[in-house]
Amino acid sequence: MFCPRCGVKSEEGAKFCTACGAPLAVRPADAGKQPFQQNLSHESPPPYQEPQSQKKKGCLIAAGVAAFLFLALTILAVMNGGEIIFSTAHFSEACMASKINQETSEPLVKTEVFPKRSTTKIYAVALVKNVPADTRLSAVWYHIPTGASRRTENDIITDKNIWVNFNLTNPRGFVAGEYKVDMMINGKVEKTLHFRVE
Repeated sequence: MFCPRCGVKSEEGAKFCTACGAPLAVRPADAGKQPFQQNLSHESPPPYQEPQSQKKKGCLIAAGVAAFLFLALTILAVMNGGEIIFSTAHFSEACMASKINQETSEPLVKTEVFPKRSTTKIYAVALVKNVPADTRLSAVWYHIPTGASRRTENDIITDKNIWVNFNLTNPRGFVAGEYKVDMMINGKVEKTLHFRVE
């Protein structure tokens, strides 16, 4: 028998520890009996186990969100030709014009109808806001009846709000019909303008 206080072995049947004098736990009448052992197979579960399930739910939710973000970024990259570009730039105003201020690109004569014989240059102008430097702006012009298209580009080298213009030039005049121009920021169509030549 060992003392519960100091751990020294004592003689069988002793009531007190010979080393520290502490009373020994087993009485002489109980010395031959086996101590009570609880049956572990029937033990009741701890009273509160929710944190484990909440922790598992939290991990599953986090994994699901991460998988969704990965999938969304992959789709975005595929749609942008392998590039992921985030930009705050946007066209706040856009219109067609037959005449612009050559220094600022602001439209002076706005119109959606251009005369066939006298028009040699058509402008698509837009005010671009929140544009970071090195933003790629472009426009694709379409003659709707034939499906013919032409691309024009404009790279921004400043980081301020600025008017930009895209122009389509033909010294001999334009073919009559309906046209449209898709205005893009970093390869993504942001505005589409329609006009006609008659």
